[in-house]
Amino acid sequence: MRVAILTFYSFEEVPGGTEIFVRYLKRAFPESDLITYSTGRRRALRTDLGKINLEEAKMGFITGRKFHENNRDDSYDLLLSNSTAGWFVSLLRPGIPMINVYHFTFAGMADMVLRETPGYSASRYFIPFFERISAFGKVNVAVSYKTQRELREYYGQESRVIENGVPLDVFKPSPRDEAREMLGLKWDGPMGIFVGRADHTKGFDIVQRISRMKPNTKILCITPTKVADNTLIIRRNVKNEEMPLYYSASDFFIFPSRYESASYSSLEAMACNLPVVVSRTGIFEDIDEARIGRIVKTFKPEDFSEAVDHILEGNDFESRKLVAERFSLDKFLDGYRRLAEELVHRRGLG
Repeated sequence: MRVAILTFYSFEEVPGGTEIFVRYLKRAFPESDLITYSTGRRRALRTDLGKINLEEAKMGFITGRKFHENNRDDSYDLLLSNSTAGWFVSLLRPGIPMINVYHFTFAGMADMVLRETPGYSASRYFIPFFERISAFGKVNVAVSYKTQRELREYYGQESRVIENGVPLDVFKPSPRDEAREMLGLKWDGPMGIFVGRADHTKGFDIVQRISRMKPNTKILCITPTKVADNTLIIRRNVKNEEMPLYYSASDFFIFPSRYESASYSSLEAMACNLPVVVSRTGIFEDIDEARIGRIVKTFKPEDFSEAVDHILEGNDFESRKLVAERFSLDKFLDGYRRLAEELVHRRGLG
């Protein structure tokens, strides 16, 4: 089966959540061709259109056009695209089964975290126009039940849910004190870990407040953002393969994000058997908190601080067991393989 995967960036270009997803997805389709914005870009289209909110549309046009060039001899059996990376292909109608994966919706994110900001109108009304086009002629997949609900609410689109997965042979716990020693973390007391951009959407302001409220509990922040805060332990641009050691060095995972769909850092932390203190968004809208830690329903630092105290009392949680049941990489790969085989087989019968 020849598969084309359309996405804006490879993991080597931008090591973010969607790029981790694509790296794992290629395990399901080892012979697939990865078509990105950079592989299709030409000199004439290198103009930045971000100021007029057309940059994402331009990138989707370029990836779609590159796919069309590669598929002139009808060589592909299946197309997989990530959200607006697939909008132009919807118009091209290549005549093969197509899957579009939604990692979140811009409309949902805008309503949750962008109100009264300069980017609200574009994220709420303009980019969603291309998200809707991306759904045409494709089987739509949501990476979480939250995203499925948003696709139905905002765009009237039905979708299947295939939840993200992580490799349990990579993300697994190791002795805490050994991990701290290996990482040079000279702290003997309780320590939480935050992973993500140090911005308002990810709830970094809440992390900073908690750090000041609890001087006897350190918070380790793994972030690509430049941060100056001497109450935190900051490590920047950590490689993904090093993360199991950082999770193992910690006592809990803290993530007060104001908007998520299916955060990989949450899954990785739980795979390393960390209890979590998280906001009720993304996958945590559909998980029983008793199994994994505390899911906080407000964005008050005091409520997160109380939740940390609850975690540190030493309750028994089964975070890794939950990941093994629901978010394993094997289950993720099987879901996409089965869907691909179903669509290609159905086309053959047609």
